[in-house]
Amino acid sequence: MYSTMECFSGECGLCRDCCVNTMTKFKYHDSVPNDLSERGNDLSKLMGKQYVEEVKDRYNKNLKMWCRKYKYEDPVCFGYAPEEIRENFSGKNEKFKIINKKHTSVCSDPYCRMLYFTSTEWEHKTRHSMLPMYNREGDNLKLCGPCLTNDSYKST
Repeated sequence: MYSTMECFSGECGLCRDCCVNTMTKFKYHDSVPNDLSERGNDLSKLMGKQYVEEVKDRYNKNLKMWCRKYKYEDPVCFGYAPEEIRENFSGKNEKFKIINKKHTSVCSDPYCRMLYFTSTEWEHKTRHSMLPMYNREGDNLKLCGPCLTNDSYKST
């Protein structure tokens, strides 16, 4: 689905002209190129501040439960969190490995990107660098532990 209106800026990222090339090449769980990284920012604008806060609260609760379950403290001391997780995406068995050091990675999930873009610079340096992050073997797709193992924070 796309807008029938002409693009107002040539860089909106929402209309057919801006999306057609990327939407045909990439699916949700494929690598997200840098020019699509602003989708989280766009999603936060579309959803509104109240919805973003609700998603952030659900995510934080789910993250806390995930960390307790695996006794995860930080990327270096990841407790019992699985070092590798195998998931079935688009009929392929994909292997994800945990990033076991402080990182600057952002989860590729659109909701996580939305939360990242609505957080402060201080949170980027402190909190996001400590999240349990997994890297898909063979490319640059990254998913946080809660997104990779459970999507329950997205539903109301």
